[in-house]
Amino acid sequence: MATLSATGRALEPGPLGPAGAVLEVHRGVPPSDWDRWARALGGGPFHCAVWAAYRAAAEHKEAVFFAWHDPRFPSPVAVATAIETVLPGPLSVRSIHFDSPPASSLPPGQLTPDIRRWMTGERGMADAWLGSFDSRGGWAGGSHAPTRIEVHVEAATEDELLGNMRKLARRSIRKAGRAGVEVESDSRRLPEFVGLYGATLDRLRRVKGVPTAIRDAGELTRGLAALQAAGAARLWLASAAGSPVAGCLFTTFGRRAFYLLGGTNDAGRETGATAAILHRALTELSAQGFERISLGGVSATAHLPEDPDHGLYAFKLGMGGVAHPCVDERIVVRPGRRRLVDAARRARSELNARRAPGSERADSAAG
Repeated sequence: MATLSATGRALEPGPLGPAGAVLEVHRGVPPSDWDRWARALGGGPFHCAVWAAYRAAAEHKEAVFFAWHDPRFPSPVAVATAIETVLPGPLSVRSIHFDSPPASSLPPGQLTPDIRRWMTGERGMADAWLGSFDSRGGWAGGSHAPTRIEVHVEAATEDELLGNMRKLARRSIRKAGRAGVEVESDSRRLPEFVGLYGATLDRLRRVKGVPTAIRDAGELTRGLAALQAAGAARLWLASAAGSPVAGCLFTTFGRRAFYLLGGTNDAGRETGATAAILHRALTELSAQGFERISLGGVSATAHLPEDPDHGLYAFKLGMGGVAHPCVDERIVVRPGRRRLVDAARRARSELNARRAPGSERADSAAG
């Protein structure tokens, strides 16, 4: 018998998969108990309903909620959120992206056959990206070569956190104190933070040639405000002489916190403000009972001195982080449509490069 999603669309539960559970898929609006289920399974920010709404706010995107039910238990044994993208055009081409492995009492790798089977029954579905954010390995654990590294900090007291940091990080924190840097916890000054984030992206473009830019600062601010209003985002903002110089924003849910965005300007780098705000954030998150605190990720080869992410990797380790190799994977069910998805992604990357302030193409277009 078909069940109904929160949007009223009929859903046919699949057969018992390799995990011994029935997969149900809900589009658009999650079941009313979704966040409760995610918390009970130890889920983090990338499993909650408000994160899915934040990610699906862009054009041509829709949130999709996956729940695996074992007939022996009243609540799901695994849940996952994903974002589906529909390519505009006459041909049906769809792609789905999971930011994180499922919150699950089962190994994530046991759930991927169910996702593949669901994809083959979806018209125009090309591929799925199985991301590894906020994980300690990814979907398949250590059985594959890592595609990225994620850095986690163990919750601890303020003194223990300082003791786990490297000398350079502790020196930066003391420098910030001498410079009179003040840190505001749970700040609501999102527009100023977005400005700092934009300054960081601009510096990355100028120094490292990374073609990134904020497409719409107002839209980003509104999205972060929605996360913050739902209790799924926390902002720490550092100021010197009354002016914001650095900020870090964590997305939070359950007992997990993930360093989502950071920004600083020249004054922030000169005063060591970034280390100071992260130290404050780690101390407060630990005191509030967060058990997994992620400083985000870097490339799989960031440990090599020649890698562009090496400096960021060293900084995260210097803050007391522990590196966890992670694996992103891809499921392809329609190779022809997958090629169209890849072409669309390349075109989007080129467009973002042209939009980056000060880029050669943007300058020529402006002239």
